[in-house]
Amino acid sequence: MVRDFYPGLAVITGAGSGIGRGTAKALATHGAEVIVADIDMVAARDAVAAIRSRGEVAMAYELDVADTDALEDFAATVRAQHGVADVVVNNAGIVVGGPFLEVPVEDFQRIVDINLMAMIHGCRIFGRQLVERHQGGYRGRGHLVNISSLAAFAPAPYCWPYSVPKYAVKHFSECIRAELAQYGIGVTAVCLGLIATHLTHTARVASVNDEQLAIGRNAAAKGMALFGAHPDQAGRGIVQAIRKNKAVAPIRPEAYAAQVISRLFPGAVRAGMTIAADRRLERLGRRVIDNPRFVELGGRLI
Repeated sequence: MVRDFYPGLAVITGAGSGIGRGTAKALATHGAEVIVADIDMVAARDAVAAIRSRGEVAMAYELDVADTDALEDFAATVRAQHGVADVVVNNAGIVVGGPFLEVPVEDFQRIVDINLMAMIHGCRIFGRQLVERHQGGYRGRGHLVNISSLAAFAPAPYCWPYSVPKYAVKHFSECIRAELAQYGIGVTAVCLGLIATHLTHTARVASVNDEQLAIGRNAAAKGMALFGAHPDQAGRGIVQAIRKNKAVAPIRPEAYAAQVISRLFPGAVRAGMTIAADRRLERLGRRVIDNPRFVELGGRLI
């Protein structure tokens, strides 16, 4: 056990796999009692078993973060059975993409509900518990962590359903950080770069057929596996951000680069994204997707 930092009781949503699971493992390494919450109870229990196998403490809960009433009940149960959570990591998320005029309203509403509103409600519900504890005389610190993305710095075309909530996560986190500091509560927006997770397996993309979507999902997953960091590395980075009480924490070189470039050269970024959105490039991309060799490659990746 690493003893220079003790997180206390930690709640992580979407922790059955990927970044959430990596974060749960990293916090448990520092002695945290970890609550693994996930919509997939099988995955949550598997993550708990992996943590317990190392002699660390973890509990599994089933939770759909898009259900605000369920989130309220979950927070009340955690408080009653385990106490006030010292660290809360709002991690659960999905991916939606596609041309602006073609993304169904219900798809955008779904990603806003999960990637943004669930995070806001998580901060509100657990943050209220932390404030009440502070007002009761407790002088320990609490911490809220909200998972954003390098997409918060880069306004990429066709990624707007994903990028807009992630930008809002970062901005919201900075707003409430200033407000909650007086109660000893830190707030961090974690802006992740490429991490090798299975998130693309459930991605929804407008204006492509099922075969193209399956190929694209698996090609993206293969690319993430080749070039992305392991989720455990992301989890360790998130723990470091909590320890240092960072306001915004880019993780991975591409996230740092996106942050710096967007600040120093915003006009160049917008110009580059405009070029990327050119319909000629879109048509080229469609020809690549429809190419039999690309289909064959996608099949091999599956």
